[in-house]
Amino acid sequence: MRAWREIARGPSSEHMRHHRTRMPPRSVIAGYLLLVLMWGSTWAAIKIGVASVPPFVFAFERAVAVSLVMTAICMAMGLRFPRDRRTLAAAAVAGIVNTGTSWAIIFWSEQYVPSGLVAVFGSAGPIWTAFLAHFFVRGDRLSPLKVAGLVLGVVGIGVLVGAPDPGSRPEAFLATILLALMPISWAVGTILQVRVLRHGSPLPLVAVGTWSGSVVLLPFALSEIGQPMSWSPQVGLAFAYLVLLGSCVGLVLQLWLTRRLRPTTMTLTQLLISAQALVIGAVALGESITWRMLGGAALVALAIGFNAIAGARSRSEPEPVAVAAGD
Repeated sequence: MRAWREIARGPSSEHMRHHRTRMPPRSVIAGYLLLVLMWGSTWAAIKIGVASVPPFVFAFERAVAVSLVMTAICMAMGLRFPRDRRTLAAAAVAGIVNTGTSWAIIFWSEQYVPSGLVAVFGSAGPIWTAFLAHFFVRGDRLSPLKVAGLVLGVVGIGVLVGAPDPGSRPEAFLATILLALMPISWAVGTILQVRVLRHGSPLPLVAVGTWSGSVVLLPFALSEIGQPMSWSPQVGLAFAYLVLLGSCVGLVLQLWLTRRLRPTTMTLTQLLISAQALVIGAVALGESITWRMLGGAALVALAIGFNAIAGARSRSEPEPVAVAAGD
């Protein structure tokens, strides 16, 4: 409860000045591990849901449910929503790309692509963030190691496009193209978080973002009205897990941890999340893992590692972090 109150309030100015030079407290370590465990398993929960419920309807209902819960929590705790236009606009745009367009792509793609492979595509976020930060974050420049990581990441994503073999389903190939582009939008959202959303309670900021994402998802969901759906107990459990843990806890926890940990430490969550998603997909859902998938994933992992090493060596202003934003 104490840790939750600290998350709701946001970091103090003294903590913001000194948190990157100390060993993280146990609450931060516990939060880090919890985030990895939650977001490594949400991909399988999405797969279970879209097998019985139209993907855009499932994504929209998740976004609305998260928005309602987060708004209720903010009101119950007396947390004030941001009022200045700059903060509201940044939170809305971050929600549009992190929740709206990204969830539309992820939920639709998981009809045709293994959940573990979708997670590997998502792990490319930090690579594009390092590239955009060169232009939009003061003091965060592209080093030769970051450029090498960017090249490896692009090659790895190129290997993953079309994997597994789409066969007679052209939707699978289109899905991999959309998934390859999706992390670029996550990087845009992360830049906004770093530049504008670094202060204040994260709960109202997340609520603003998920409401904005819901608006984007609405027309997609309306296009699927009338399609058959089945809300079995298993689907209901997956939905509740995605809403309460994957989003209400996960999105707030991610923003809270980003303010307290080194970017390199946060970047490494991508390796753990994607690896866990691949294992869960193979063991729990029976998804196949091909050598092409493993090869592309290895190149993306190397790219993330290069980016993390480059960030650790940098003495300039900390680079931003892009994680699987509300997958």
